[in-house]
Amino acid sequence: MREKKWLALGLTAVMTAGMLSACGKEAAQETAETKKEEADGNAAAEEGSAAKEKPYDGTELTFWMQSYGNDPSNQTEAMDKVTSDFLEKTGIQVNYVINDWGSANQKLTLACTGGEAPDVGDVFFTNSFVEMSSDDYGLMEINDVIQELGGEDTWYSAGKDEACVDGDWYGVPWRFDTRALIYNTEDFEKAGITKAPETWDELIETAEKLTETDDSGNITHAGLAWYSDMGRYDQSWFSMLAQSGGKMMSEDFSEFTFNSEEGKKSLQFLSDCINKYKICNSSVDASYDALTEFMGGNVSMVFGGAADNRTSILSSAPQMEGKFAAAPLPTATGAENENHAIAFSAPIAVFKTTQYPDAAKEWVKYFCSEEVQLYLSKQLSLLNSNVNVMKDSYFTEDAWLNAYVETSKRSQAGDMPLTTWSQLDAWPDGPIPKMCSEVVNGTDIESAIEKCMKGLQEIGY
Repeated sequence: MREKKWLALGLTAVMTAGMLSACGKEAAQETAETKKEEADGNAAAEEGSAAKEKPYDGTELTFWMQSYGNDPSNQTEAMDKVTSDFLEKTGIQVNYVINDWGSANQKLTLACTGGEAPDVGDVFFTNSFVEMSSDDYGLMEINDVIQELGGEDTWYSAGKDEACVDGDWYGVPWRFDTRALIYNTEDFEKAGITKAPETWDELIETAEKLTETDDSGNITHAGLAWYSDMGRYDQSWFSMLAQSGGKMMSEDFSEFTFNSEEGKKSLQFLSDCINKYKICNSSVDASYDALTEFMGGNVSMVFGGAADNRTSILSSAPQMEGKFAAAPLPTATGAENENHAIAFSAPIAVFKTTQYPDAAKEWVKYFCSEEVQLYLSKQLSLLNSNVNVMKDSYFTEDAWLNAYVETSKRSQAGDMPLTTWSQLDAWPDGPIPKMCSEVVNGTDIESAIEKCMKGLQEIGY
């Protein structure tokens, strides 16, 4: 009886162990399946998250820009980094093309009229390109991008003047150009001059102290030179017009207004410095280069130098290191309504022919972000249209660059938002450059202005 009992207990134990073993296997199998399901779910979630983070993964864009800086390798290195970082961040491959300035206008014109076009481009003469655009070709309105980047107050007014047409934005302003007075500090010290001139009278007085002539009265060392490429004076005069409180056009850009007293005063000053005060050489000769003369020690001050001139000077004339500086251009009298200089800006635009407008806008927002813009400013020796970027210590704590920052605060647009501006200000036969050259050569100012106004009307605006 006891043996049967023990046998029964043994069978029960075996059966119970078998059952427990089976349950354990089933539980383990269920756990493994659950973990697999969770892993699959997590993987799917990660893929979904990645898809949300990189909705344009695999997209390729073409970006056109002009060449900047003295060393092409710097621009290539900078753009390689920016496009690589953008690819890692978004999955969008940006293939950039650097166009030379000689072909840029023609390529952009064709791009706006049905020819080969990039997805995104570095443009200029925005009004002209918008005018020639059609429903299918040309520049795309991107007001939404402007709002995402902070609204119109994000950029200097010259940036808005270039990128905004009839209330709509066709690009995001990026590079910025304004002009300053470059001077030889060693020459100043020798002449006992302790500060840069701040008014026209001070400029004349300073230049007279620095100018040297031979027995025949010919200038052997000029106190002043206009920054005139190819012998053109129009951009120097634009700054003088601003310095006298004058405007090139009316507020609505419907008419030219430089036939004002301020316009006549600024043209007279342009002429007098050469013909009356004899403090600078006449540089109508296209071979004359003010910066070369400055580097050669033949000129003490250059009126209208650009920020990137420092790089050129140090590269071509290393002996000048520590011997030159920059200051805001002098105004006519120092009055509050007088600006220091003109300013130019260029926008980054999306073209209507892009197959990937949303991806293109992502590139524009990234390229025009404050972080990337500051990086490019440093790498390419460029000023920037973004007010916050120009507030960075890179600009404000560098005495040379800060002169341009201060000038930017009191500057006005150099290019007018007109579709025919490239013709009106074309060198050498456009009405405006021609007027300036004629005034320098002694033509009566009233007559020169009248002739210019007639030429502007013939072309139309």
